[in-house]
Amino acid sequence: MRIGDSTFDALQASLQGLGMRRQAAEDNIANVETPGFRANRVNFEDSLRSAIDRGEPLTATPTVARSVAPTRMNGNNVAIDQEITGLTETALRHQLVVEAMNGKFRLLRTSITGQ
Repeated sequence: MRIGDSTFDALQASLQGLGMRRQAAEDNIANVETPGFRANRVNFEDSLRSAIDRGEPLTATPTVARSVAPTRMNGNNVAIDQEITGLTETALRHQLVVEAMNGKFRLLRTSITGQ
């Protein structure tokens, strides 16, 4: 028996994309002084939007690309201030999606128990 719906699937796909984005930002921060390291950027919103339009949110495929931002003298292009800001924004988005999922579960519980 399937409990979820397309909204739940979209939220689940969002969590996957946000998790990948968090991991990329953490890797970028860890390599801020690594010569030649290029920051990773994760995009999942476009793919998720298309997948939702097709009615298949779980088929969304996040993409990871190397940043083309200018590099410092050592060939590294990680901007620590941008990474920290992005990590904070990702955490807030993650919290919002989790709260939306919790709301879906509360609705389900209410419909089952009547309370």
